Amino acid sequence: METNKDIARESIINAASIAFSKYGYKKTTLDDIAAFTNVSKTGMYYYFKNKEEVFNAVIKKEAAKMQEYLTEVINQENTPIDKVFAYVNGRMSFLERISNYYSALKNDLFEQLGAIYNNREEFDKIELEALINILEEGIEKGDFFIEDTFETAMTIMMTLKSLEIPFFGTEKPMDYKKHLDKLTSLLLYGLTPR
Repeated sequence: METNKDIARESIINAASIAFSKYGYKKTTLDDIAAFTNVSKTGMYYYFKNKEEVFNAVIKKEAAKMQEYLTEVINQENTPIDKVFAYVNGRMSFLERISNYYSALKNDLFEQLGAIYNNREEFDKIELEALINILEEGIEKGDFFIEDTFETAMTIMMTLKSLEIPFFGTEKPMDYKKHLDKLTSLLLYGLTPR
């Protein structure tokens, strides 16, 4: 059951999301966040110590949304191969949407990268576990031959993370979809004939 405190805190996080998307991290002030909610600037200190703490809460909320979305798209598929495609495409399409929403943050991205990665850590573990489960299901069904599912899942996840900035973190993001399809095919089918 949500308390008034929970509702007010969620209101601040939602307001901060709007302010960060409009002004970016550096330019956003607690006054800007307060302007998008019914909680005063001084009232915000009851819930958060500073702007950085609010920003961390926004990142955690977006990471939770991504995790929920990935679970949904993966569960719609029946085969491990289709689940891998759904995971890769779902992950990157979600990040494309939020990068468009938070386009004002792109100027601050490199300075905030540490905070973003730190606040995604618990969700990265959940994402890694989901990917390991897909790979293990693929092994059981004979679709995949993998010696170490943990290392393979980690490599796939790190590869996708490394593409986040080139695909979405610049002023002129590239058309990532054709590259992503090729990468996913390469991950699943390799370079050498079987």
